[in-house]
Amino acid sequence: MKHNFARRMAMGAAAAGAVVGLVVTIPGAALAAPSTTTTTGSNTATTQVSSPRCTPTTFAPAQQVVEAALAGRVTKLNTLSAAANNAANHLTTGDRQTLQNDITTVELPGIEALQTQAQSATTCAGLRAVAHSMVYNYRVYVVMTPQTRLTVVIDDETYIEGVLVNLEPQIATAISNAQAAGKDVTAAQAAFNDLKSQVSSAQGATNGESAQILAQTPTGFPGNWPVFLAGRTNATNAHNDLHAAYVDAEHIRADLQ
Repeated sequence: MKHNFARRMAMGAAAAGAVVGLVVTIPGAALAAPSTTTTTGSNTATTQVSSPRCTPTTFAPAQQVVEAALAGRVTKLNTLSAAANNAANHLTTGDRQTLQNDITTVELPGIEALQTQAQSATTCAGLRAVAHSMVYNYRVYVVMTPQTRLTVVIDDETYIEGVLVNLEPQIATAISNAQAAGKDVTAAQAAFNDLKSQVSSAQGATNGESAQILAQTPTGFPGNWPVFLAGRTNATNAHNDLHAAYVDAEHIRADLQ
């Protein structure tokens, strides 16, 4: 099974909302449709890289394969580190520190050490030992990648949930004021009720997810893969709930204008 992972929603970059007069403003870009990226690292590829075809006469090309695989992992880890350190996302302080520690003090130094070992290997057995450690001890693609990207997404969603919860009293006041002024607020109230329901549903989907995902370790794969699949489902459900809440907010704004 190809482990296509990850999706990075543009949620949270500009999630601040405010009620100005009767206008409810929550940036639509914050609730854009999720993007999809493909992460390399299938079971087939993992098997091939962890046990490269190698004989005394093919040692050099086998070594090149392992070195290329290691270099790809260094690039991926640097990308993940940049994502975890990106000030535009809304990772909690603790989650950001956990990811950065795992990536920059465990994974990256480990892979870089294996690069040195691969370069100095002189036998197929030694090369295979390096390749095996690269895949089974670090799991850059099938653990660290989904772990980082899912945590970023879920923390962004949690942040937006908080923005919407904080807006609820202001929306309620706007509806009440409009009603007192003689405006029919039936549609606005219905949309508000749905908004609150959608936000509550999103909170249920994201509650505890980041901690669960960050608790997974490379050595736990493949047994922990269902945790990432469940996390992706919950993140998607929360995205859909928050998008619905945003649509409700737009309806409220239109109804009260």
